[in-house]
Amino acid sequence: MTTSGQPQSAESRLIVTAHTDVEPVPSRGDLLVRRVFEAGRTPFESSFQFVLHNRIPAGGANQRHVHEDVEKVYYFLSGSGSVSCGPWTKDVQGGDFLFFPAAIEHEIHADADADLDFIVCAARTLEAPRGLEGA
Repeated sequence: MTTSGQPQSAESRLIVTAHTDVEPVPSRGDLLVRRVFEAGRTPFESSFQFVLHNRIPAGGANQRHVHEDVEKVYYFLSGSGSVSCGPWTKDVQGGDFLFFPAAIEHEIHADADADLDFIVCAARTLEAPRGLEGA
């Protein structure tokens, strides 16, 4: 793609954010969020809505919530805990990946012995979200 006949610079299409450059902000419950990417803050269109570097302190939890049109992939960096998504609960630990579709309530609890540190990548659904339909 060009602007005024000139190719766009590579920098405008490459985003590098050091998590240490983003201050953690309190969010739902005990959750601390570093928003390292957010749709609308880029010079291009993306179905990604946000990428977060999150931490829940030992023994803490975020509040149960739902994203009606956003599906997520979590990558747990360190610690351990449990994720409740709809009627299901799974134990997680550093090194685990978790995926769940849009339109399902979810919450995360950190075990009492260590903080739970994780990355969240969220994308807008391309079709109408089905949530628990067919589950």
